Amino acid sequence: MAIVKIINSPRSQTLKGLHGVLAYCCRDAKTTHEGRKLITGINCVPQIALQEFMNTKRFYEKTGGRMYYHVVQSFSPEEELTAETAHEIALKLAEQFSGFEVLVGTHTDRDHHHSHLIINSVSAEDGRKYHSDKDNIQRIRMASDQLCMQYGLSIVKPEQKRTPGMSAA
Repeated sequence: MAIVKIINSPRSQTLKGLHGVLAYCCRDAKTTHEGRKLITGINCVPQIALQEFMNTKRFYEKTGGRMYYHVVQSFSPEEELTAETAHEIALKLAEQFSGFEVLVGTHTDRDHHHSHLIINSVSAEDGRKYHSDKDNIQRIRMASDQLCMQYGLSIVKPEQKRTPGMSAA
């Protein structure tokens, strides 16, 4: 089962904040598993992702506002899941952000594997900005659940909405 969250940190939406989150996601101590680094760039090279994100923003003249989106996909420690498979699932989840530069780093330093997806807010393909609406997290969670089912993993059961009972009045 995977839990998906969007990390909203408005104060870190700066060049320094982008640099910090990319550096955090790529830390060797967190991403190295059995001698292999679990870091992949989609439409970018991980070692120069910051420069590529910024080059895209400058090219399309969209250097203001939100710099990036940060999505975390965490797997239960009870799931029988290798770090490599967790990374593979995160890469497939990153396909939800087609045309955007995405850095995917899978962390193995905790009792549960989890992946960080850092998405450039400006599309490298056409310069449009990614906008997260109120239904965005639900779409990402549904995509994550589909991937978990494909890999034979459990999914989080949706909460049943309770309807208020009727009173005698």
